Amino acid sequence: MIIFADTSAIGSAYLGDEAHRRWISDVILDGPDPVVISELADVEFASLLVRAKSDGRINASEMAGCLAAYKEHTADDGPIGVVPITHDSFSRAQQFVLQVSIRTHDALHLASAQLLADTNDDNVVVLTLDRRQAVAAQALGLALYDVPAK
Repeated sequence: MIIFADTSAIGSAYLGDEAHRRWISDVILDGPDPVVISELADVEFASLLVRAKSDGRINASEMAGCLAAYKEHTADDGPIGVVPITHDSFSRAQQFVLQVSIRTHDALHLASAQLLADTNDDNVVVLTLDRRQAVAAQALGLALYDVPAK
């Protein structure tokens, strides 16, 4: 199995105030299954950190630490693989937007997950804490990773 994590899941793994932090960090960083993200997560993760700092959830030092850890974890030898966004990703995302009610960035994540599934013998499951994205993923036939109740 390959776990395709979206930014909501990645963010929870790094921010100490998130409800699923310990569990999701174990799955993403220490679990037995490979974890991949879309390169879109690079920008979204930075945005998430800036919002957390603006909201007073983290300070500048914690933000820098989270960003450094993320860069280390997504490096070529890190535990999180990064799937590039391609022209096919955009084409598939456009189809998804037309099929289901989904935001652009969520469509790009799910398109990347589905393209990965199309080229892989392993099952690809989507790990998200975003309810709207989970509903869209299921409507598009993508399997979801089971998230425990809060």
